[in-house]
Amino acid sequence: MSNNDEIIKITNASKSFDGNELFSNLNLTVKTNQIIAILGPSGCGKTTLLRMIGGLEECNDGTIFFQDKDLNSYSIDGSIGFIFQKPILFPHLDVGKNILLGSKEKIDRKLRKSIIDKELEFIGLPGFSKRKVESLSGGESQRVALARALLAKPKLLLLDEPFSALDVKARRILAKETRSILKSKNMAAIHVTHDPEEADLIADSVITWGNLSIKSESTDDNQ
Repeated sequence: MSNNDEIIKITNASKSFDGNELFSNLNLTVKTNQIIAILGPSGCGKTTLLRMIGGLEECNDGTIFFQDKDLNSYSIDGSIGFIFQKPILFPHLDVGKNILLGSKEKIDRKLRKSIIDKELEFIGLPGFSKRKVESLSGGESQRVALARALLAKPKLLLLDEPFSALDVKARRILAKETRSILKSKNMAAIHVTHDPEEADLIADSVITWGNLSIKSESTDDNQ
């Protein structure tokens, strides 16, 4: 495989647990700066697929290439970020310090405030640096988790139904905001969800789980 425009290429991947096949012959290509949404019901294997791409699970068969490198023999080393259904924030740290955890490098104490302020402004939460994470709403918590993930400057972001715990209005707003943030960073992403409207709002292409090896639907209204 050699295509500089492809960040992820999955070929004939399969996954089984205790002899029970979750999926097989799964194929997917994600291009640089492209946002893909995978739409399917709970329990169909979407999260497992993300874990495989993120290096947390191995394929039983098939291959996953990340920028032309086989993930079975290559350490992603922070090049892939993950946003979970429930944001993982550390309650003993304030919002600003939670965000700083995303940095791969040690940040000089004099620069910390400016970096935190910049990230908070970017995600629409200016002035939240000293807030306790317990005081945040679900949507605010996900914004903080997103800022932390983006600070690591990943080349691909995996989003595992990150808005599922929010009400419908909040999900729609955050889907639009997240798309805008990812596009401003020119970042590729794979977003999995069971919500068709959410998928349309966030993605360049929506792929239904059953058609994952076959086709994608363009969502031109998001361009």
